[in-house]
Amino acid sequence: MKFDTDLPLQHPWIREASPMHLPPPVLLTALQQPRLAGLDALRAVAVLLVIVNHLGLDRIGPVMVFDGSLGVELFFVISGFLITWLLLGEHERHGRIALGAFYQRRVARLLPASLAYLLVGMGLLALRHQPIPWGAVVSTVLYGTNYYQAFTGAAAHYLSHCWSLAVEEQFYLVWPFLLAALLRHGRSPRQALGLSIPLVWLYKAVLIFGFGVGEVYLYRALETRMDQLTAGCLLAVLLKTPRWRRHFEQLARQGWPLPALVAGLVLSTSLLRDTGTVADQQLFGFALETVLLCALLPLVLIKATERGATAALLNAPALVLIGQISYGMYLYHPFVVHPVRNAIVRLGGPPAAGILVAIAALVVVAWASFQWFEQPLREWLRPRSLSSDLSRPPHAGTHRPPTRSAPAAPGRPSPAT
Repeated sequence: MKFDTDLPLQHPWIREASPMHLPPPVLLTALQQPRLAGLDALRAVAVLLVIVNHLGLDRIGPVMVFDGSLGVELFFVISGFLITWLLLGEHERHGRIALGAFYQRRVARLLPASLAYLLVGMGLLALRHQPIPWGAVVSTVLYGTNYYQAFTGAAAHYLSHCWSLAVEEQFYLVWPFLLAALLRHGRSPRQALGLSIPLVWLYKAVLIFGFGVGEVYLYRALETRMDQLTAGCLLAVLLKTPRWRRHFEQLARQGWPLPALVAGLVLSTSLLRDTGTVADQQLFGFALETVLLCALLPLVLIKATERGATAALLNAPALVLIGQISYGMYLYHPFVVHPVRNAIVRLGGPPAAGILVAIAALVVVAWASFQWFEQPLREWLRPRSLSSDLSRPPHAGTHRPPTRSAPAAPGRPSPAT
């Protein structure tokens, strides 16, 4: 195993430290795995938070224990981190980012499940003789649901939750081009990302205090939610440097930061975003939670590769499965969770049993979609030229010159959020 000081440099903005005695680079080892241990557990937590929120189970009486929308924030941070990490790794291996292949992978990742959900939903509405929300359908197809809702109101229907998918895709229409341009000119993306986050907060303050913009727009617009995505991107850039990896490894060894971060997230969502004003929610709550989530993610990656109860929990097969099918669970839950729970309750079952059966049914539906519909279509749509090479985990802060004479190692590509 190579230690940080043995690794050559790829990007001029990475500066390698050279201490003589370092502990094993635990985070580097975790980041070099084909699948990042702990990431599926975080995805599982994110989607379960959303479902619990939509079931109205995030309160004890009038008191909000946690805000389930934290799950969407976690999805945004994971997405920004993972996609930036993969793009940086591609640049390290090939000296460039193939943007066409990136967007083909995004289509292969997102289109099968979203198309299935859209068509099944329209079919069910037609069978029930219920009106189809054509405006929402068109905006979903065009990945503009967030602005459609921001300007027309967040009406409740089976496509309401697709606003978050629109935010991500709008962001990825810009960020890969910007990242490729910065790397092509030997510039660090760190400054651009670091500057963009406080600019988003300042922009939101102007909207709130200067123009009285309401929560519906602030919660859904790309320019008011992109700080969580860019924070995840910045985290990926920082973890390319040994100094930042060592900082997180030192935190992980102390034991207390992980539970402290979780407690901070619970307190922020239950206090700042439940009882606070719009400014408290948008300027302080979201900002604090973004920072806490970015600190949490690398600690989870470290803990998931160690031994002990925390690693066993993060690598529990049930959590890993839910994380792998979290996209489908997020999509399908409006059509599964409420009807199944209500049916169990009507049959005389206790509400708790209805909730458990509903979540189990959702897992079955999402797994079936993943295995028999999404995966075959993804394999068919995935770009053949890079699919095998992308299966190799990028080395943190290393340069592997592209090999043109030998075929790429076979394997499964890392999933993008």
